[in-house]
Amino acid sequence: MTWSLNQQTRQLATESGLIPVPSWVQDTFSSYLVCEFTTIKNGRPVTLPLLPFYLPDTGKLVVTSSILFSRKVEHMRENPKVSMLFSNPEGTKSGKHVILVQGRATTEDADLDHGWEKYLPYWRKKEPYIDAYLMEREKFGWFWKRVVVQVEPKKITAWKNGDTTRPPEVFGA
Repeated sequence: MTWSLNQQTRQLATESGLIPVPSWVQDTFSSYLVCEFTTIKNGRPVTLPLLPFYLPDTGKLVVTSSILFSRKVEHMRENPKVSMLFSNPEGTKSGKHVILVQGRATTEDADLDHGWEKYLPYWRKKEPYIDAYLMEREKFGWFWKRVVVQVEPKKITAWKNGDTTRPPEVFGA
């Protein structure tokens, strides 16, 4: 069954740049602990597991990267096209869904020490033990210098209940 929106909701979403998606997609973005984040380097995909955060007000997704592991940030600066695959429901109760997000990444590194802290509520929701690591922040100084990466989805391909034998629902471009 294909999900549909009324005309007014479509218009508001289009004007704001937000791709409207059903609640099960939003729940997946909010609850999955890891996504497979792919950048492009020299025309080839480079994929790493990352902790994603979903910003429902803007429809954007956010990941952070320690400057110790900054190659992915270099890749995004060379080619901002990225993808995020949500396929592992381990540790969640939102159901087993498979969702591929294709989008454009922007990096924020003006405040490596504190710029990422506005996402701590999202981080705590997914990894409540993060506060124990924060208390030891001085011991891991370089790890806590983080670049924020915001991904604006351009196309979302989703298989409800993870049934990839059926055609996906597609949202956006």
